[in-house]
Amino acid sequence: MKAITLWQPWASLIAQGFKKIETRSWGTNYRGALLIHAAKRPIKAEDIDLYVRITNGQALDLPLGKIVAATKLSNCVEMSQEFIFKQSDLEIRCGDWREGRWAWELSEIVQVDIGIPVKGKQGLWVPNQGWKDEYSYLMKTNKCVVEKRI
Repeated sequence: MKAITLWQPWASLIAQGFKKIETRSWGTNYRGALLIHAAKRPIKAEDIDLYVRITNGQALDLPLGKIVAATKLSNCVEMSQEFIFKQSDLEIRCGDWREGRWAWELSEIVQVDIGIPVKGKQGLWVPNQGWKDEYSYLMKTNKCVVEKRI
């Protein structure tokens, strides 16, 4: 199991099912369980505006410094013009879609409603051991039962 820290609103757009592809400047051979962590970085006003437009004015729920979703990294594709052209307008608005960058395809996304405080890191990182059981439960039930910090 791995985790990745993303700035808001991108982390919540994944958690809420609007964004299914994370765009990165680097690829990975890793496939499997992935936790989405929202960075503590303050959110830019223009990013909040984009979030509100994408979510059609949904309540602003952008936790910082917390695990917000569990998912599976199912594929990692180097972007070509042909690949970029196949993406939806929504995905294009939610990422940096340039040739040579990487599209991390996510599946089975489960939102962690309460958001769980965790210290994030750069790159792919390994969460502590307690997350393996929680991830399994999340994926089976679509629910998060964590009431304390893991």
